[in-house]
Amino acid sequence: MAVVMFLMTVYPDYIAPLFDKYEPLPDGDLKTKIEQLAAQIEFPLTKLYVVEGSKRSAHSNAYFYGFFKNKRIVLYDTLLEEYTPLNEKKEEKADVKSEVEEKKKTGCNTDEVLAVLGHELGHWKLNHVLKGIVISQVNLFLVFSVFGALYKYSPLYRAFGFHHSQPAFIGLIIVMQFVFAPYNEILQFLLTMFSRYNEFQADAFAKKLGHAVNLKSALIKLNEDNLGYPVYDNLYSAWHHSHPPILERISALELDDNKKEQ
Repeated sequence: MAVVMFLMTVYPDYIAPLFDKYEPLPDGDLKTKIEQLAAQIEFPLTKLYVVEGSKRSAHSNAYFYGFFKNKRIVLYDTLLEEYTPLNEKKEEKADVKSEVEEKKKTGCNTDEVLAVLGHELGHWKLNHVLKGIVISQVNLFLVFSVFGALYKYSPLYRAFGFHHSQPAFIGLIIVMQFVFAPYNEILQFLLTMFSRYNEFQADAFAKKLGHAVNLKSALIKLNEDNLGYPVYDNLYSAWHHSHPPILERISALELDDNKKEQ
């Protein structure tokens, strides 16, 4: 637990900046509205950063970190329509090809960024991060408890050819890779379902804040920018995807509206 807390504190401030460029979000309409959104849900925002993710890929993201009253929000530059260098490259290409042809920009506009942040801050408001930490610590305690009970169990070693010795490292491998194999498969599925449930909850939270329409358009844009595939088999998706596919999320956002119309 202490190691997890240490990494969550040290990595964003001291390790991540060694690999990516972080800059304060410039003053303007977007920054003002993000601060208003944070104040609306009592999120203790202290700093706003933009990270230069475009130097690696066009993948868009946003996240928050920090403890107690010292929270920070980080936006990928690829998420911001008016900020990302990818749009500058597109405009240069457009000028070469045609001065009239208008190119679609990468990223989201201000209202869509707010909708995405409404979703992300929903994870904080609904304690999804805290619940995840508790689950991981309980699982870690269970794993080491079982290992402590089995690593001296001689029939386990004999089954793998160790008749005259019981190396603790070999016992660790046997317990983790073989004894826990069925448990890990079930646990992974349950964690995937838990993550998907959290995503739907966070979407619903953003909708309650009045960002449903902009969240839907943001999801469509981000799915296109991130080269996501929109259609998956339901069973395959339920087993493999910690985040529901875009069509499921949009359907969930429209569910209450459809009921009202009926």
